[in-house]
Amino acid sequence: MSTDTTSLGEATQPGGHRLAHQPMGHLPVLDGLRGVAIATVFLVHLYSPVFPGGGSGVMLFFVLSGFLITKLALEEADRTGGLSLAQFYIRRVFRIFPPLFVMLAFLLVASFTFMSDVGDPLRREIALAGGSMGNLWPVFYGFEPRGALAHTWSLGIEEQFYFVWPVVLCAVPMAFRATRRFAMWFGAVALASVVLGRVLVAGVLDYPHWLSIPFLDFQGLALGCLLAAVLHTDDAGRWRLPRWLFALACVAVTFDLFLADWYLAHDTYDIRGVGLSACFAIILAELVTKPTSVFAAPLQSAPMRWLGALSYSLYLWHATIFTILSGERYPDAPRLLLVASKVVLSFALAWLSYRLIEQPAIKFGRRRRARLAKRHAHA
Repeated sequence: MSTDTTSLGEATQPGGHRLAHQPMGHLPVLDGLRGVAIATVFLVHLYSPVFPGGGSGVMLFFVLSGFLITKLALEEADRTGGLSLAQFYIRRVFRIFPPLFVMLAFLLVASFTFMSDVGDPLRREIALAGGSMGNLWPVFYGFEPRGALAHTWSLGIEEQFYFVWPVVLCAVPMAFRATRRFAMWFGAVALASVVLGRVLVAGVLDYPHWLSIPFLDFQGLALGCLLAAVLHTDDAGRWRLPRWLFALACVAVTFDLFLADWYLAHDTYDIRGVGLSACFAIILAELVTKPTSVFAAPLQSAPMRWLGALSYSLYLWHATIFTILSGERYPDAPRLLLVASKVVLSFALAWLSYRLIEQPAIKFGRRRRARLAKRHAHA
């Protein structure tokens, strides 16, 4: 993943797409997009009246995740003729679980000490988050309030998708042999799921927690997967995005960030989520196909890339710190002090998690994958 992205455009066939059957390498612009995603989530949790649409950053994370895991899977299939499930799951396990479990261990101790007033529900949250089921809290407990781990609903959706998607790619022969045709079928299934959730489960059955059901709210992940399939197989270079469409998508997500409260309360069927996921897919397509464009330059700045690198650890810790330092728990504390403490502690713990846990775990996972690949080569 250390390929110089500025050289990738020369590796493709004449007239073909720069990503078509080529290693994507490390695109700095994607680090910047992660930075944007975590910044919006952080801001809405910090002060939602000004940033009511900041939760859309989760949708951007979904689109990015679907795109990256599918593009890497297609590249591996080109190299080796298939996808190694062992390699995939080793990568995911050492990427996701070490920082998560450290945070959960901290909260488990807290549930018996300084957060013992919410100890029982917090321990239930820990069990769900540790079992990759953070999104299922409303299914099990209805409208019972959540606390320090409410944000792990999105991680649960991603983890459940990671469990299933590589198996689907390996089990369906056309996934790697006729990727475009497979993408069409997958797109139809994803669309059916999105419609089913909104029409049947939410509309007809009137189930209030339908968004918590696995694979009824995965349009962002699905769009990312479809985008990866399209770009990876675009040998003729036919993929073109009108510049006005990219501009419209940017305007839409910016408008939503500051003015989503105009319509959030009336969006019973999460039409906003579908629309914003499509906008993020359009933005991602533009930036990965033209990573040296003027639009990509701000995202490739050092601060945005640093924020993107820190995004997972910051995602894990910030909502937890915000809950611990909430005004409800410290009603007499000055508001400015609480806000400053939330920001400083969130970034401090995220940086420590990134340097001491996340990065060492990723490197350890890479060594395990390298040893596994070596054993298979000699088998």
